[in-house]
Amino acid sequence: MIPFFFSLIPLCLILFLLFGLRLSAWKAGLVGCVFTSSMALFTPFFEFTLHQLAMPIYQGSLTSLIVAYVIVFGIWLYHLLNEAKVIETMAKFISESTQDPIRQVLILTLAFSPLVESLSGFGIAMIVVAPILIALGVERMKAVLISLVSLCAVPWGTLGMGTVIGAQLGNLSVQTLGVGSALLSLPTFIYFALIILFLAGGWSALKSHFWEAFLAGSSMGVSVLLLNKYVSVELAGVFGSFMVMGVLLLFMNNRMELLKNRNIRRAFKPYLFLIVLLLLSRLIPDLKGFLLSHGVVIVEELQYSLPLLYSPGFFLFLTCLFTIGIYRMKQKSIFLTLQLTRKQASPVIFATLFFIILSEIMSEALMTQIIAEVTATFLGPLFLLVSPVIGGLGGFLTGSNTASNAMFIKLQVQAAQYIGISPELTAYAQNTASSHAIMASPSRVLLGATIAQIPELENELLKRITLIALGTLVVIILGLLFMYVVCP
Repeated sequence: MIPFFFSLIPLCLILFLLFGLRLSAWKAGLVGCVFTSSMALFTPFFEFTLHQLAMPIYQGSLTSLIVAYVIVFGIWLYHLLNEAKVIETMAKFISESTQDPIRQVLILTLAFSPLVESLSGFGIAMIVVAPILIALGVERMKAVLISLVSLCAVPWGTLGMGTVIGAQLGNLSVQTLGVGSALLSLPTFIYFALIILFLAGGWSALKSHFWEAFLAGSSMGVSVLLLNKYVSVELAGVFGSFMVMGVLLLFMNNRMELLKNRNIRRAFKPYLFLIVLLLLSRLIPDLKGFLLSHGVVIVEELQYSLPLLYSPGFFLFLTCLFTIGIYRMKQKSIFLTLQLTRKQASPVIFATLFFIILSEIMSEALMTQIIAEVTATFLGPLFLLVSPVIGGLGGFLTGSNTASNAMFIKLQVQAAQYIGISPELTAYAQNTASSHAIMASPSRVLLGATIAQIPELENELLKRITLIALGTLVVIILGLLFMYVVCP
Protein backbone atom coordinates (compact mmCIF):
# COMPACT_ATOMS: atom_id res chain seq x y z
CA MET A 1 0.00 0.00 0.00
CA ILE A 2 2.90 2.38 0.65
CA PRO A 3 3.91 2.56 -3.07
CA PHE A 4 0.26 3.30 -3.87
CA PHE A 5 0.13 6.31 -1.54
CA PHE A 6 3.50 7.53 -2.77
CA SER A 7 2.22 7.26 -6.34
CA LEU A 8 -0.65 9.58 -5.44
CA ILE A 9 1.65 12.30 -4.09
CA PRO A 10 2.49 13.92 -7.48
CA LEU A 11 -1.20 14.31 -8.29
CA CYS A 12 -1.95 15.74 -4.85
CA LEU A 13 1.00 18.10 -5.18
CA ILE A 14 -0.22 19.45 -8.52
CA LEU A 15 -3.67 20.07 -7.09
CA PHE A 16 -2.17 21.86 -4.08
CA LEU A 17 0.08 24.04 -6.26
CA LEU A 18 -2.79 25.00 -8.56
CA PHE A 19 -5.61 25.43 -6.07
CA GLY A 20 -3.76 26.08 -2.80
CA LEU A 21 -0.73 28.19 -3.74
CA ARG A 22 -2.41 29.44 -6.94
CA LEU A 23 0.67 29.00 -9.08
CA SER A 24 0.30 29.40 -12.82
CA ALA A 25 0.01 26.20 -14.84
CA TRP A 26 3.56 26.20 -16.22
CA LYS A 27 5.10 26.84 -12.78
CA ALA A 28 3.02 24.09 -11.18
CA GLY A 29 4.01 21.73 -14.00
CA LEU A 30 7.71 22.53 -13.60
CA VAL A 31 7.66 22.00 -9.82
CA GLY A 32 5.67 18.80 -10.31
CA CYS A 33 8.22 17.45 -12.80
CA VAL A 34 11.18 18.16 -10.50
CA PHE A 35 9.48 16.72 -7.42
CA THR A 36 8.13 13.60 -9.14
CA SER A 37 11.42 12.75 -10.81
CA SER A 38 13.25 13.21 -7.48
CA MET A 39 10.76 11.01 -5.67
CA ALA A 40 10.99 8.31 -8.34
CA LEU A 41 14.80 8.37 -8.22
CA PHE A 42 15.41 8.53 -4.47
CA THR A 43 12.61 6.53 -2.84
CA PRO A 44 12.90 2.73 -2.62
CA PHE A 45 9.37 2.10 -3.95
CA PHE A 46 10.10 2.77 -7.61
CA GLU A 47 12.81 1.06 -9.66
CA PHE A 48 13.63 4.22 -11.53
CA THR A 49 17.09 5.25 -12.71
CA LEU A 50 18.63 8.45 -13.97
CA HIS A 51 18.96 6.83 -17.39
CA GLN A 52 15.20 6.23 -17.45
CA LEU A 53 14.52 9.88 -16.67
CA ALA A 54 15.84 10.93 -20.06
CA MET A 55 13.13 8.98 -21.88
CA PRO A 56 10.08 10.82 -20.40
CA ILE A 57 11.73 14.16 -21.07
CA TYR A 58 12.48 13.12 -24.64
CA GLN A 59 9.03 11.68 -25.24
CA GLY A 60 7.26 14.58 -23.57
CA SER A 61 9.21 17.10 -25.61
CA LEU A 62 8.39 15.32 -28.86
CA THR A 63 4.70 15.06 -27.98
CA SER A 64 4.64 18.73 -27.04
CA LEU A 65 5.97 19.59 -30.51
CA ILE A 66 2.72 18.30 -31.98
CA VAL A 67 0.74 20.58 -29.70
CA ALA A 68 3.05 23.58 -30.18
CA TYR A 69 2.87 23.21 -33.96
CA VAL A 70 -0.87 23.77 -33.80
CA ILE A 71 -1.04 26.31 -30.97
CA VAL A 72 1.47 28.74 -32.49
CA PHE A 73 -0.32 29.01 -35.82
CA GLY A 74 -3.73 28.90 -34.16
CA ILE A 75 -2.91 31.91 -31.99
CA TRP A 76 -1.27 33.68 -34.93
CA LEU A 77 -4.40 33.14 -37.04
CA TYR A 78 -6.51 34.63 -34.27
CA HIS A 79 -4.33 37.76 -34.09
CA LEU A 80 -4.33 38.12 -37.86
CA LEU A 81 -8.11 37.89 -37.97
CA ASN A 82 -8.41 40.31 -35.09
CA GLU A 83 -6.07 42.79 -36.79
CA ALA A 84 -8.08 42.47 -40.01
CA LYS A 85 -11.31 43.25 -38.08
CA VAL A 86 -12.73 39.82 -38.90
CA ILE A 87 -13.63 39.10 -35.27
CA GLU A 88 -15.39 42.44 -35.07
CA THR A 89 -17.31 41.72 -38.30
CA MET A 90 -18.44 38.31 -37.06
CA ALA A 91 -19.54 39.74 -33.73
CA LYS A 92 -21.53 42.44 -35.52
CA PHE A 93 -23.13 39.89 -37.83
CA ILE A 94 -24.21 37.65 -34.97
CA SER A 95 -25.54 40.60 -32.99
CA GLU A 96 -27.54 41.77 -36.02
CA SER A 97 -28.77 38.31 -37.01
CA THR A 98 -30.78 38.07 -33.81
CA GLN A 99 -31.50 40.57 -31.07
CA ASP A 100 -31.53 37.78 -28.51
CA PRO A 101 -28.08 37.69 -26.79
CA ILE A 102 -28.70 34.18 -25.47
CA ARG A 103 -29.35 32.84 -28.96
CA GLN A 104 -26.16 34.54 -30.14
CA VAL A 105 -24.21 32.56 -27.55
CA LEU A 106 -25.94 29.31 -28.52
CA ILE A 107 -25.07 29.77 -32.20
CA LEU A 108 -21.42 30.39 -31.41
CA THR A 109 -20.90 27.68 -28.83
CA LEU A 110 -23.14 24.80 -29.88
CA ALA A 111 -22.66 24.99 -33.66
CA PHE A 112 -19.62 27.03 -34.68
CA SER A 113 -17.24 26.04 -31.85
CA PRO A 114 -17.68 22.24 -32.23
CA LEU A 115 -17.14 22.61 -35.99
CA VAL A 116 -13.83 24.43 -35.50
CA GLU A 117 -12.75 21.99 -32.78
CA SER A 118 -13.59 18.97 -34.95
CA LEU A 119 -11.46 20.29 -37.79
CA SER A 120 -8.55 21.71 -35.83
CA GLY A 121 -8.56 20.40 -32.25
CA PHE A 122 -6.18 21.45 -29.46
CA GLY A 123 -8.65 24.06 -28.16
CA ILE A 124 -8.43 26.25 -31.27
CA ALA A 125 -12.21 26.72 -31.10
CA MET A 126 -11.79 28.49 -27.78
CA ILE A 127 -9.28 30.88 -29.34
CA VAL A 128 -11.90 31.75 -31.96
CA VAL A 129 -15.05 31.86 -29.82
CA ALA A 130 -13.92 33.65 -26.64
CA PRO A 131 -12.95 36.94 -28.39
CA ILE A 132 -16.26 37.01 -30.29
CA LEU A 133 -18.21 36.51 -27.06
CA ILE A 134 -16.29 39.38 -25.48
CA ALA A 135 -16.95 41.56 -28.53
CA LEU A 136 -20.66 40.76 -28.16
CA GLY A 137 -20.59 42.15 -24.63
CA VAL A 138 -20.22 38.97 -22.58
CA GLU A 139 -18.18 39.49 -19.40
CA ARG A 140 -14.60 38.27 -19.92
CA MET A 141 -14.64 35.56 -17.26
CA LYS A 142 -18.01 34.25 -18.46
CA ALA A 143 -16.75 34.33 -22.05
CA VAL A 144 -13.79 32.11 -21.16
CA LEU A 145 -15.94 29.68 -19.15
CA ILE A 146 -18.50 29.43 -21.96
CA SER A 147 -15.81 28.93 -24.60
CA LEU A 148 -14.18 26.19 -22.50
CA VAL A 149 -17.48 24.34 -22.14
CA SER A 150 -18.03 24.72 -25.88
CA LEU A 151 -15.11 22.32 -26.45
CA CYS A 152 -17.64 19.50 -26.39
CA ALA A 153 -16.39 17.88 -29.61
CA VAL A 154 -12.96 16.94 -28.24
CA PRO A 155 -13.45 13.15 -28.76
CA TRP A 156 -13.71 14.03 -32.46
CA GLY A 157 -11.26 16.94 -32.45
CA THR A 158 -8.84 16.96 -35.38
CA LEU A 159 -11.13 14.42 -36.98
CA GLY A 160 -11.06 12.01 -34.05
CA MET A 161 -7.28 11.65 -33.73
CA GLY A 162 -7.34 10.88 -29.99
CA THR A 163 -10.13 8.33 -30.43
CA VAL A 164 -8.29 6.63 -33.29
CA ILE A 165 -5.07 6.35 -31.26
CA GLY A 166 -7.02 5.19 -28.20
CA ALA A 167 -8.60 2.40 -30.25
CA GLN A 168 -5.18 1.25 -31.45
CA LEU A 169 -3.70 1.22 -27.95
CA GLY A 170 -6.74 -0.51 -26.46
CA ASN A 171 -6.91 -3.15 -29.20
CA LEU A 172 -10.42 -2.06 -30.21
CA SER A 173 -11.85 -1.15 -33.57
CA VAL A 174 -12.11 2.58 -34.19
CA GLN A 175 -15.84 2.25 -34.85
CA THR A 176 -16.41 0.38 -31.57
CA LEU A 177 -14.65 3.04 -29.49
CA GLY A 178 -16.27 5.84 -31.49
CA VAL A 179 -19.81 4.51 -31.05
CA GLY A 180 -19.27 3.79 -27.34
CA SER A 181 -17.83 7.27 -26.76
CA ALA A 182 -20.74 8.79 -28.68
CA LEU A 183 -23.25 6.91 -26.50
CA LEU A 184 -21.59 8.17 -23.33
CA SER A 185 -21.31 11.68 -24.77
CA LEU A 186 -24.98 11.93 -25.75
CA PRO A 187 -26.20 13.12 -22.32
CA THR A 188 -23.09 15.27 -21.87
CA PHE A 189 -23.96 17.28 -25.00
CA ILE A 190 -27.31 18.16 -23.40
CA TYR A 191 -25.55 18.95 -20.11
CA PHE A 192 -23.09 21.26 -21.87
CA ALA A 193 -25.89 23.05 -23.72
CA LEU A 194 -27.75 23.73 -20.49
CA ILE A 195 -24.58 24.80 -18.65
CA ILE A 196 -23.78 27.27 -21.45
CA LEU A 197 -27.33 28.56 -21.22
CA PHE A 198 -27.01 29.07 -17.47
CA LEU A 199 -23.61 30.78 -17.74
CA ALA A 200 -24.94 33.11 -20.43
CA GLY A 201 -28.14 34.20 -18.72
CA GLY A 202 -28.80 32.40 -15.46
CA TRP A 203 -32.10 30.78 -14.51
CA SER A 204 -34.14 33.11 -16.69
CA ALA A 205 -32.23 31.95 -19.78
CA LEU A 206 -32.76 28.31 -18.81
CA LYS A 207 -36.48 28.95 -18.56
CA SER A 208 -36.85 30.89 -21.82
CA HIS A 209 -34.45 28.87 -24.05
CA PHE A 210 -34.55 25.42 -22.46
CA TRP A 211 -36.02 23.54 -25.42
CA GLU A 212 -33.82 25.34 -27.93
CA ALA A 213 -30.68 24.32 -26.05
CA PHE A 214 -32.03 20.85 -25.32
CA LEU A 215 -32.78 20.20 -28.99
CA ALA A 216 -29.37 21.56 -30.04
CA GLY A 217 -27.54 19.31 -27.57
CA SER A 218 -29.69 16.32 -28.47
CA SER A 219 -29.19 16.80 -32.21
CA MET A 220 -25.43 16.95 -31.71
CA GLY A 221 -25.44 13.75 -29.66
CA VAL A 222 -27.73 11.78 -31.99
CA SER A 223 -26.01 12.88 -35.21
CA VAL A 224 -22.53 12.13 -33.81
CA LEU A 225 -23.74 8.69 -32.74
CA LEU A 226 -25.24 7.92 -36.16
CA LEU A 227 -22.16 9.17 -38.03
CA ASN A 228 -19.86 7.05 -35.85
CA LYS A 229 -21.97 3.96 -36.40
CA TYR A 230 -22.84 4.23 -40.08
CA VAL A 231 -20.43 6.64 -41.79
CA SER A 232 -17.10 7.67 -40.25
CA VAL A 233 -15.67 8.33 -36.81
CA GLU A 234 -13.36 11.00 -38.23
CA LEU A 235 -16.15 13.16 -39.71
CA ALA A 236 -18.75 12.73 -36.94
CA GLY A 237 -18.02 16.02 -35.18
CA VAL A 238 -18.13 18.02 -38.42
CA PHE A 239 -21.55 16.81 -39.49
CA GLY A 240 -22.86 16.98 -35.93
CA SER A 241 -22.05 20.69 -35.94
CA PHE A 242 -23.90 21.17 -39.23
CA MET A 243 -26.94 19.46 -37.73
CA VAL A 244 -26.90 21.77 -34.70
CA MET A 245 -26.64 24.80 -36.97
CA GLY A 246 -29.69 23.61 -38.87
CA VAL A 247 -31.67 23.14 -35.66
CA LEU A 248 -30.79 26.62 -34.38
CA LEU A 249 -31.68 28.22 -37.71
CA LEU A 250 -35.19 26.82 -37.33
CA PHE A 251 -35.68 29.19 -34.39
CA MET A 252 -34.71 32.24 -36.51
CA ASN A 253 -37.18 33.98 -38.84
CA ASN A 254 -34.52 35.73 -40.96
CA ARG A 255 -32.40 32.67 -41.77
CA MET A 256 -32.51 33.21 -45.54
CA GLU A 257 -31.32 36.82 -45.26
CA LEU A 258 -28.37 35.71 -43.12
CA LEU A 259 -26.97 33.56 -45.90
CA LYS A 260 -26.95 36.52 -48.31
CA ASN A 261 -24.81 38.83 -46.16
CA ARG A 262 -21.67 39.69 -48.18
CA ASN A 263 -19.64 40.92 -45.21
CA ILE A 264 -20.03 37.72 -43.27
CA ARG A 265 -19.22 35.61 -46.35
CA ARG A 266 -15.98 37.57 -46.68
CA ALA A 267 -15.25 37.23 -42.95
CA PHE A 268 -15.80 33.47 -43.10
CA LYS A 269 -13.40 32.97 -46.01
CA PRO A 270 -10.39 32.05 -43.82
CA TYR A 271 -12.47 29.51 -41.87
CA LEU A 272 -13.94 28.04 -45.04
CA PHE A 273 -10.45 27.88 -46.52
CA LEU A 274 -9.23 25.93 -43.47
CA ILE A 275 -12.25 23.61 -43.50
CA VAL A 276 -11.88 22.82 -47.20
CA LEU A 277 -8.16 22.09 -46.86
CA LEU A 278 -8.72 19.75 -43.92
CA LEU A 279 -11.60 17.94 -45.60
CA LEU A 280 -9.65 17.45 -48.83
CA SER A 281 -6.62 16.15 -46.94
CA ARG A 282 -8.77 13.62 -45.08
CA LEU A 283 -11.19 12.55 -47.79
CA ILE A 284 -8.96 12.19 -50.86
CA PRO A 285 -6.92 8.99 -50.38
CA ASP A 286 -4.10 9.89 -52.77
CA LEU A 287 -3.66 13.34 -51.24
CA LYS A 288 -3.82 11.90 -47.73
CA GLY A 289 -1.19 9.29 -48.62
CA PHE A 290 1.12 11.92 -50.09
CA LEU A 291 0.83 14.20 -47.03
CA LEU A 292 1.44 11.31 -44.64
CA SER A 293 4.53 10.12 -46.52
CA HIS A 294 6.31 13.43 -47.17
CA GLY A 295 7.78 15.87 -44.69
CA VAL A 296 7.42 13.43 -41.78
CA VAL A 297 9.58 13.72 -38.65
CA ILE A 298 10.22 10.14 -37.47
CA VAL A 299 11.93 8.80 -34.34
CA GLU A 300 11.76 5.05 -34.87
CA GLU A 301 13.00 3.93 -31.46
CA LEU A 302 10.09 5.82 -29.82
CA GLN A 303 7.56 5.00 -32.54
CA TYR A 304 7.09 8.74 -32.93
CA SER A 305 6.08 10.52 -36.09
CA LEU A 306 5.00 14.07 -36.84
CA PRO A 307 3.62 14.44 -40.38
CA LEU A 308 4.31 18.14 -40.85
CA LEU A 309 2.18 18.43 -43.99
CA TYR A 310 -0.78 16.44 -42.61
CA SER A 311 -0.96 18.12 -39.19
CA PRO A 312 -3.64 20.80 -38.61
CA GLY A 313 -0.73 23.11 -37.83
CA PHE A 314 0.30 23.12 -41.48
CA PHE A 315 -3.21 24.00 -42.65
CA LEU A 316 -3.44 26.71 -40.00
CA PHE A 317 -0.17 28.10 -41.35
CA LEU A 318 -1.55 28.11 -44.90
CA THR A 319 -4.70 29.81 -43.60
CA CYS A 320 -2.54 32.49 -41.96
CA LEU A 321 -0.88 33.17 -45.32
CA PHE A 322 -4.29 33.14 -47.02
CA THR A 323 -5.59 35.65 -44.46
CA ILE A 324 -2.63 37.98 -45.03
CA GLY A 325 -3.24 37.83 -48.76
CA ILE A 326 -7.00 38.33 -49.00
CA TYR A 327 -7.04 41.17 -46.48
CA ARG A 328 -3.83 42.70 -47.90
CA MET A 329 -2.29 43.15 -44.48
CA LYS A 330 0.68 45.47 -44.10
CA GLN A 331 4.10 44.40 -42.86
CA LYS A 332 3.73 46.41 -39.64
CA SER A 333 0.48 44.65 -38.75
CA ILE A 334 1.95 41.23 -39.49
CA PHE A 335 4.96 41.93 -37.28
CA LEU A 336 2.67 43.05 -34.45
CA THR A 337 0.65 39.82 -34.66
CA LEU A 338 3.85 37.77 -34.54
CA GLN A 339 4.96 39.57 -31.39
CA LEU A 340 1.61 38.98 -29.72
CA THR A 341 1.71 35.33 -30.76
CA ARG A 342 5.14 34.76 -29.25
CA LYS A 343 4.08 36.39 -25.99
CA GLN A 344 0.84 34.42 -25.66
CA ALA A 345 1.97 31.04 -26.98
CA SER A 346 5.07 30.63 -24.78
CA PRO A 347 3.41 30.03 -21.38
CA VAL A 348 0.82 27.71 -22.93
CA ILE A 349 3.46 25.61 -24.69
CA PHE A 350 5.61 25.35 -21.55
CA ALA A 351 2.60 24.36 -19.43
CA THR A 352 1.74 21.64 -21.94
CA LEU A 353 5.35 20.45 -22.04
CA PHE A 354 5.74 20.14 -18.26
CA PHE A 355 2.42 18.36 -17.74
CA ILE A 356 3.10 15.82 -20.47
CA ILE A 357 6.61 15.17 -19.09
CA LEU A 358 5.06 14.73 -15.62
CA SER A 359 2.62 12.15 -16.95
CA GLU A 360 5.43 10.34 -18.80
CA ILE A 361 7.56 10.19 -15.63
CA MET A 362 4.64 8.74 -13.67
CA SER A 363 4.06 6.18 -16.40
CA GLU A 364 7.75 5.23 -16.72
CA ALA A 365 8.07 4.87 -12.93
CA LEU A 366 4.94 2.65 -12.96
CA MET A 367 3.08 5.06 -10.67
CA THR A 368 0.01 5.13 -12.93
CA GLN A 369 0.02 1.32 -13.14
CA ILE A 370 0.24 0.99 -9.36
CA ILE A 371 -2.67 3.39 -8.89
CA ALA A 372 -4.86 1.57 -11.42
CA GLU A 373 -4.05 -1.98 -10.24
CA VAL A 374 -4.44 -1.27 -6.53
CA THR A 375 -7.69 0.57 -7.13
CA ALA A 376 -9.02 -2.29 -9.29
CA THR A 377 -8.02 -4.89 -6.69
CA PHE A 378 -9.77 -3.10 -3.83
CA LEU A 379 -12.87 -2.01 -5.72
CA GLY A 380 -13.53 -5.04 -7.91
CA PRO A 381 -16.50 -4.37 -10.25
CA LEU A 382 -16.89 -0.95 -8.58
CA PHE A 383 -13.75 0.00 -10.50
CA LEU A 384 -16.17 0.90 -13.28
CA LEU A 385 -17.16 3.96 -11.23
CA VAL A 386 -13.53 5.03 -10.87
CA SER A 387 -12.66 4.47 -14.51
CA PRO A 388 -14.07 7.84 -15.70
CA VAL A 389 -12.21 9.57 -12.86
CA ILE A 390 -8.91 8.09 -14.04
CA GLY A 391 -9.64 9.15 -17.62
CA GLY A 392 -10.73 12.60 -16.50
CA LEU A 393 -7.58 13.00 -14.45
CA GLY A 394 -5.48 12.15 -17.50
CA GLY A 395 -7.27 14.76 -19.60
CA PHE A 396 -6.98 17.32 -16.81
CA LEU A 397 -3.25 16.83 -16.37
CA THR A 398 -2.14 16.56 -19.98
CA GLY A 399 -4.70 18.73 -21.80
CA SER A 400 -4.62 16.14 -24.57
CA ASN A 401 -6.94 13.19 -25.21
CA THR A 402 -4.17 11.53 -27.18
CA ALA A 403 -1.68 11.86 -24.31
CA SER A 404 -4.24 10.77 -21.73
CA ASN A 405 -5.17 7.69 -23.73
CA ALA A 406 -1.50 6.91 -24.16
CA MET A 407 -1.15 6.99 -20.37
CA PHE A 408 -4.21 5.16 -19.21
CA ILE A 409 -6.24 3.26 -21.81
CA LYS A 410 -4.08 0.12 -21.72
CA LEU A 411 -4.24 0.10 -17.92
CA GLN A 412 -7.99 0.65 -17.99
CA VAL A 413 -8.52 -2.27 -20.37
CA GLN A 414 -6.10 -4.53 -18.46
CA ALA A 415 -7.70 -3.68 -15.12
CA ALA A 416 -11.15 -4.47 -16.53
CA GLN A 417 -9.94 -7.85 -17.81
CA TYR A 418 -8.29 -8.52 -14.45
CA ILE A 419 -11.54 -8.08 -12.50
CA GLY A 420 -13.83 -9.59 -15.14
CA ILE A 421 -15.81 -6.61 -16.45
CA SER A 422 -16.16 -5.43 -20.04
CA PRO A 423 -12.89 -3.83 -21.21
CA GLU A 424 -14.89 -1.94 -23.86
CA LEU A 425 -16.80 -0.08 -21.14
CA THR A 426 -13.63 1.13 -19.41
CA ALA A 427 -12.21 2.15 -22.80
CA TYR A 428 -15.36 4.18 -23.49
CA ALA A 429 -15.08 5.76 -20.05
CA GLN A 430 -11.39 6.57 -20.54
CA ASN A 431 -11.84 8.18 -23.95
CA THR A 432 -15.00 10.12 -23.09
CA ALA A 433 -14.04 11.35 -19.62
CA SER A 434 -10.53 12.22 -20.76
CA SER A 435 -11.87 14.25 -23.68
CA HIS A 436 -14.47 16.20 -21.74
CA ALA A 437 -12.22 16.88 -18.73
CA ILE A 438 -9.79 18.73 -21.00
CA MET A 439 -11.97 21.83 -20.59
CA ALA A 440 -10.56 22.09 -17.05
CA SER A 441 -6.95 21.37 -18.02
CA PRO A 442 -4.66 24.06 -16.57
CA SER A 443 -3.06 24.62 -19.97
CA ARG A 444 -6.50 25.22 -21.54
CA VAL A 445 -7.51 27.56 -18.74
CA LEU A 446 -4.26 29.46 -19.08
CA LEU A 447 -4.85 29.78 -22.81
CA GLY A 448 -8.36 31.14 -22.20
CA ALA A 449 -7.18 33.62 -19.58
CA THR A 450 -4.43 34.76 -21.94
CA ILE A 451 -6.75 35.23 -24.90
CA ALA A 452 -9.25 37.16 -22.77
CA GLN A 453 -6.44 39.22 -21.20
CA ILE A 454 -7.37 38.29 -17.63
CA PRO A 455 -4.29 36.35 -16.45
CA GLU A 456 -4.93 37.47 -12.87
CA LEU A 457 -8.17 35.42 -12.86
CA GLU A 458 -6.55 32.16 -14.00
CA ASN A 459 -7.03 30.37 -10.67
CA GLU A 460 -10.62 31.55 -10.25
CA LEU A 461 -11.37 30.29 -13.76
CA LEU A 462 -9.73 26.97 -12.91
CA LYS A 463 -11.92 26.51 -9.83
CA ARG A 464 -15.16 27.24 -11.66
CA ILE A 465 -14.48 25.15 -14.74
CA THR A 466 -13.31 22.25 -12.52
CA LEU A 467 -16.73 22.19 -10.85
CA ILE A 468 -18.37 21.99 -14.28
CA ALA A 469 -15.97 19.21 -15.30
CA LEU A 470 -16.82 17.27 -12.12
CA GLY A 471 -20.48 17.53 -13.07
CA THR A 472 -19.53 16.07 -16.46
CA LEU A 473 -17.89 13.09 -14.75
CA VAL A 474 -21.08 12.46 -12.76
CA VAL A 475 -23.10 12.44 -16.00
CA ILE A 476 -20.60 10.03 -17.61
CA ILE A 477 -20.63 7.70 -14.59
CA LEU A 478 -24.44 7.55 -14.65
CA GLY A 479 -24.35 6.79 -18.37
CA LEU A 480 -21.70 4.13 -17.82
CA LEU A 481 -23.83 2.43 -15.16
CA PHE A 482 -26.77 2.42 -17.56
CA MET A 483 -24.63 0.81 -20.29
CA TYR A 484 -23.33 -1.75 -17.78
CA VAL A 485 -26.87 -2.77 -16.82
CA VAL A 486 -28.03 -2.97 -20.43
CA CYS A 487 -24.86 -4.61 -21.83
CA PRO A 488 -22.86 -5.99 -18.86
